[in-house]
Amino acid sequence: MVTVLERNESTIIRDRSQFIGILVHVTNDKSVPDILKSIRNEYPKAKHYCYAYVIDGKKKCSDDGEPAKTAGRPLLELLEKKEMDEVLLVVVRYFGGVLLGASRLMSTYLETGVEVIRTCDLVNIENKFIYHMELTYSEFDCLKRLIKQTSMFLENIVYGDTISLDILCDENDGTLLTEWFPKSPIEVNGNKKVYRR
Repeated sequence: MVTVLERNESTIIRDRSQFIGILVHVTNDKSVPDILKSIRNEYPKAKHYCYAYVIDGKKKCSDDGEPAKTAGRPLLELLEKKEMDEVLLVVVRYFGGVLLGASRLMSTYLETGVEVIRTCDLVNIENKFIYHMELTYSEFDCLKRLIKQTSMFLENIVYGDTISLDILCDENDGTLLTEWFPKSPIEVNGNKKVYRR
């Protein structure tokens, strides 16, 4: 799954109507109403604020007064097709006085969503297991070699008489740690969601 970490925005004009696509990172669906309120305050004279979100398996969309299934549903399907998570996609519409018809309306909302996703910097969402270890300096040198061969990475490194650190890795990589460092105690400290480019 992929997400964005920064707000992204893109605008399309169609027959004098302005469509502003806004894509933001959201980790909790309870914060969506506040974000929508903020966007409404930012664009107070817009006619529609259509949206879709996917957040940890929770999905919702809204046409916000547009004809049914011409805005929210296509935006949600776009997020699903792009395998996005922890995102809220809002398309703000300033009505320009020309009716587009359901087909053109739907394609314009979809085009706006595609454009804002195209312009943003996507990051991968990875679930990593956290292993805590205490290593000697020579073991630490070995660990650095192991890390170059895997998708592991280090956090919370504390240098003292020994080196205390957390290793974030895929579940099956934990076996490698016990094979490489059979004498070093390894504690499993849960898991953590990380964002990597």
